[in-house]
Amino acid sequence: MQLSGQRGSWLVDAFETLGVNTQALSKQFPGETATLLRYPDTIPPDDLNTLLIECAHLTGNQHFGLHLVVQVPISSLGVYGYLLMNAGTVAQFLTLARHYYAAFYRGAQVDIIRHRSTWELVYRRIEVPAIKQQHDTEWTLGFFVQMICSKLGENWAPDSANFQESAPPDLTELKRVFGPTIRFNQPVNSIHINLRHLDNPFNDADSQLLEVVRDQADALMKEHTGSASIESHVRMLMMKDIELGPPNAESTAHQLGMSLATLKRRLAVRNLGFRALRDGVVIDLAKRALAETDLSVSYVAMQLGYSEASAFNHTFMRLVGCNPRSYRERARQRLC
Repeated sequence: MQLSGQRGSWLVDAFETLGVNTQALSKQFPGETATLLRYPDTIPPDDLNTLLIECAHLTGNQHFGLHLVVQVPISSLGVYGYLLMNAGTVAQFLTLARHYYAAFYRGAQVDIIRHRSTWELVYRRIEVPAIKQQHDTEWTLGFFVQMICSKLGENWAPDSANFQESAPPDLTELKRVFGPTIRFNQPVNSIHINLRHLDNPFNDADSQLLEVVRDQADALMKEHTGSASIESHVRMLMMKDIELGPPNAESTAHQLGMSLATLKRRLAVRNLGFRALRDGVVIDLAKRALAETDLSVSYVAMQLGYSEASAFNHTFMRLVGCNPRSYRERARQRLC
């Protein structure tokens, strides 16, 4: 089975880093592995947990899911990771984590329950699981803890953590990540974050631009979750990659698990071109940022992946017919 160059290859690569013989894994569970590689955002939770349980068995790693946390870069999480990285506060990070989880994975959901002294982040399956879910749960909740720790300091831990599974013989690893207060055989899998941490700065991203990106992501996510079209998938990936520079067709094709020629062919069937889609995503964001925020043109250009404002100005002029400053003036006159 071809394990590289597919949409879910980033996760198989993480398996290998943790010592899994992925060829043996794919022979033992060919159907589940194929689904993970092709459709990582929709693989049924029981199929995912089947693979994680086997990975733990093959490596002797009783907390395989928890150890995936440090092996999977947030850039692998698509537009979901992009939005989380640009949260302004811990509270906003948690809110984004809940709202946009479907953009990353559709087999489960994240909820927030507000208590008197904490926010409880709950991770639950869409359907009742038929097999143990330990590794998936530890991976998911561990990811959120690690993200907050990266901003608040390594010594930060949630007030408490709840797991539906029974307690393992050794709690050392779980306490290292989730802190000393861990409860097992609970109704839900969750972590509690104290209210005093919610306003802590999470990122220095500009909140005005984040709102523009969120609105665009909302529209794309509705299209993406309701459609299997290549256009919606490509636009979602462009949103994810845009801050790193103008989205690249070859990289996008790789993330979709297809060759560059196949991507171009599938777009051509719909009378679409990669450059036109890319320009559309960039210009839509640029127009809204210019019209609705006070951000400088150079800052907008940088956030949209342009190392020099002159290149952004040239692109904007080519596509819109005027320079960014003129567009901003005209847009605000229309709003008055």
